[in-house]
Amino acid sequence: MKAATALVNEIREELHNIDDQLRAHPYPGAIERGEVTLDGLKAFPGHQHHVALSDLRSMAMMLQRFADTPFRDFWSGVLQGELAAPGGIAAMGQKLGMTRDDLDRYEVTAEGFAYATQMAWAAANASAAEIACALLINFPAWGFNCGRMARALRDRYGFGPEPTAFLDAFAALPSFEDTAVAIVQDGLDRGVAPRAIHRTTRLFQAYEKMFWDTMLALGAQNAGR
Repeated sequence: MKAATALVNEIREELHNIDDQLRAHPYPGAIERGEVTLDGLKAFPGHQHHVALSDLRSMAMMLQRFADTPFRDFWSGVLQGELAAPGGIAAMGQKLGMTRDDLDRYEVTAEGFAYATQMAWAAANASAAEIACALLINFPAWGFNCGRMARALRDRYGFGPEPTAFLDAFAALPSFEDTAVAIVQDGLDRGVAPRAIHRTTRLFQAYEKMFWDTMLALGAQNAGR
């Protein structure tokens, strides 16, 4: 799997600047300092409620598309991991005074929902190699910020373990590097173009940053309320 390992490392290096920006993003920092109001925090579960429901459908499509490959268990695991997300988001919303109806009625921004749109596009159009590489590089940055946010919500806002369960699950996500690299190698062997893997991964990271930028902007809008 030397070709896949080299390609993944090359993409990591290509995207290290945006990865650094994600891990040092000012939105979790603002929460750590207690600068985001409770109203401002509502944007996170409000958006994630719709993102998670969309991602569930996307991941179910991935399992359907790739169920006949040797990596079926990986795609099944991705879907199973996402199944707990809506309940965890609902618990976070409840802590902020949001009912399930509030979450359903929450109007997402285009920028805050762009990641889910990319996930849906990838589920329908991208190869398994593209998606596996994108998740491999994207999930650690997402999980890192989820961990920062969970700790800050407990330390600054009095959240308990149930309202931060959604965040904690992603923060503790185990590595799946070996499987993802194997899927990338399988894709390369089948003729998937390396540039396609580059492109899909880059877009996932760009939309990830767009999400956190949007949370920061919406939190700042509510800072004076």
